[in-house]
Amino acid sequence: MKPPSPISPDLLDKYLRNECNDQEKEQVEAWYATLRNKTDYIDSLPEQEQQQLQNETFFNIQSQLEVDKKHVVSAFSLNWAWAAGIAASIGLLLGIYITYREADYQLLSSLQTSSVFTRSKEKERIATIQFVNHELRPVVRRLPDSSSVLMRTGASITYPQKFDPDKRLATFSGEGFFDVRKDKSRPFFIQSGEVKIKVLGTSFNVKAVAARKVFQISVVTGRVQVSAPDRQQNEQQVILKPQQQAFFETDSKRLIASLMPVQSRKEIYEPTTIVFSETPLDQVVEKLQKRFNIQIRLATPKLASCRVSADFEQQSLPFIMEMLCTALDATYTMSDKTVVIDGQPCD
Repeated sequence: MKPPSPISPDLLDKYLRNECNDQEKEQVEAWYATLRNKTDYIDSLPEQEQQQLQNETFFNIQSQLEVDKKHVVSAFSLNWAWAAGIAASIGLLLGIYITYREADYQLLSSLQTSSVFTRSKEKERIATIQFVNHELRPVVRRLPDSSSVLMRTGASITYPQKFDPDKRLATFSGEGFFDVRKDKSRPFFIQSGEVKIKVLGTSFNVKAVAARKVFQISVVTGRVQVSAPDRQQNEQQVILKPQQQAFFETDSKRLIASLMPVQSRKEIYEPTTIVFSETPLDQVVEKLQKRFNIQIRLATPKLASCRVSADFEQQSLPFIMEMLCTALDATYTMSDKTVVIDGQPCD
């Protein structure tokens, strides 16, 4: 059986790009209507040739989609007339003709396979991890590049399972102390509301609690770049060095940098060196209260007689508390600037 007369590939390509005028559209659709009436063309072929024809058609559809991805459209938004045009153009280029139903089935199968594959790769690329500290004490969270963040209760962080080759980006809210691993080829960025922090390798504390309407960044080591928009959406930027801090007021949109005030007590995240040798716990508590800006209470008064021997070198208060409680088989909670230690009395 003689197949229908072919149509210009240029016209088909124009039709697929939705660039045809009304007359050209009618011409293409009328041509395709003749294909739909030739339902006995494939049936007239031997079964082996039918299977071979179908396999070749499916292969070429996949090849066409892979070579020219910009023509791939969602299978769920594809209308039947458009599907018919795509199937017809591919059939013409191959020198074969297939029925309307077979074309739609093959095309939708390949498009759905491509769509699932694309979504899978996209999901893999942007897969993220979100962690919220629900504990009543600070918790250390390790990041994919071995950087870490000591997160206060209620703090939240979101980051990819794997950082990009050219940058490291995390979204953070609450209060946390970041210890960022140095990597000059991949700057580390933290987004907290409208505030963006850029570091190469340093340690600093972030207070980004939305309810307080003032975000604070305090640098312990290294250099930090802080930026935020003003009321006209112009970028404000400050560079912080050790013992400097920045404040961003969410209402006024002001970004201010200043020196950290000199104080005899350290913040809980600041490292310190302190040694205990068979020291009763009540004396340990007294020294820690003097060293840090914190109040410590013993839930079980008899814990006071427990003795502690430890050498803490350049450690933060949460780390010291973890080690103390491990040695005493006790637990601790922290609310704002109050720490409560709970456990059984020592024998």
